[in-house]
Amino acid sequence: MFCRTMAALLAATLALGPGLGQAAPLTATEIMTQFNAVVSGSFTSNSDVEGRLVANTITGGATFYNNPSNTPSSFGAINAITVTSGVTSANVNNGGNVNIQGSNAGSFNLNGGAMVNTPAFTIGDFTAPLTALSGDLAGLAPNSTVNAADPNSFTFIVTPNAQGLAVFTLDAGLLATARDLKFSGTADTIVINVTGTSFTDTANFNAGNFINQHVIWNFTEAQTLDFQRAWHGAVLAPQATVSNSTPLEGFLFALNFNGRGELHDRPFAGTLPQLVPEPGTLALLGTGLIGICLSRRRRA
Repeated sequence: MFCRTMAALLAATLALGPGLGQAAPLTATEIMTQFNAVVSGSFTSNSDVEGRLVANTITGGATFYNNPSNTPSSFGAINAITVTSGVTSANVNNGGNVNIQGSNAGSFNLNGGAMVNTPAFTIGDFTAPLTALSGDLAGLAPNSTVNAADPNSFTFIVTPNAQGLAVFTLDAGLLATARDLKFSGTADTIVINVTGTSFTDTANFNAGNFINQHVIWNFTEAQTLDFQRAWHGAVLAPQATVSNSTPLEGFLFALNFNGRGELHDRPFAGTLPQLVPEPGTLALLGTGLIGICLSRRRRA
């Protein structure tokens, strides 16, 4: 009975897997290392997007893939469901392909790349792992503190656990009081959970590539984010419309993006806590179940 039940559950799960011509599901880590930004709704910008982009709808032109730093991927420079007529003569550099799964009313200047429709994907292939990650990170207990007494030296005091994970939790209103953001200490992964529905950044924030690639700002409740100064680190904002006036230095996940500044490609280089099973875990589970069932049959 056990083997029959588990086999049925596994078969149902695998039936939801990728179809013919569709790439295997990516984990949150793979997405954050292979892509510059994932936008589940509307993407609009006339500024540079240095790395790979995934968007449900692209409504404004930009210069794409002009300085990619992310890891190799089967996906193109631009991966979209719909491209509107607002995209006119958008430049796609460095041989990047444009992968459109739905309709295309725009135009692109390809520089060594091509218009393709593979690998097949849905926007949920990208948003589901990232939304789950955002929710899981929001549930982590904080182990690090913020010294906010002096807005001109608003300091994150990093005290990681044995696994190299440092976790902060603070309100967006408190973060908005900062005039100069700083970090004291280091960790393999720094998660900053920011509560509240809106945040406008006006702080001075000077940081290097370590912060860009090892910090995750998790705005899981946010509806609007406006970065008016340079911002460093990955941003997870599954419900938010995000705008910027100066570069975002790191991975971005948002509901909508209205860009007035560039998106710089800084692939995530930390280690995500294994809070939910990654897609590859199902294959290992299936192999293990087969072994258990065969062993039971032999004993029977």
